[in-house]
Amino acid sequence: MDVCLDNGDNRIFYSGILFNVDRGNTIMKATVYTGIACIWCERVKTLLKDNDYEIEEIVVNKTILEELQTKYDKVIRTVPQVIIDGVLVGGYHETEELMIGAASINKV
Repeated sequence: MDVCLDNGDNRIFYSGILFNVDRGNTIMKATVYTGIACIWCERVKTLLKDNDYEIEEIVVNKTILEELQTKYDKVIRTVPQVIIDGVLVGGYHETEELMIGAASINKV
């Protein structure tokens, strides 16, 4: 997936979608669908908080998972799942790629 910083107007182009990443007065919000005792869920929440996102956490159950899959027309089998600006970004690694891009220390 390509990550490209937009020149000067605080946006990132990621996987065909333009995200607002204004670090000024705008409160950036993310919804994180999590599971119980999920280390990747904790990590993605920390990553988002470190990048100045306000987080709404939703612990998934069967009904919530089915609703999420229907809304985004995608089979979802893992948590966390992160939604930013109404767009399903994905799990930890996809969120990390969006936040950090090519500078990620987890790149292999």
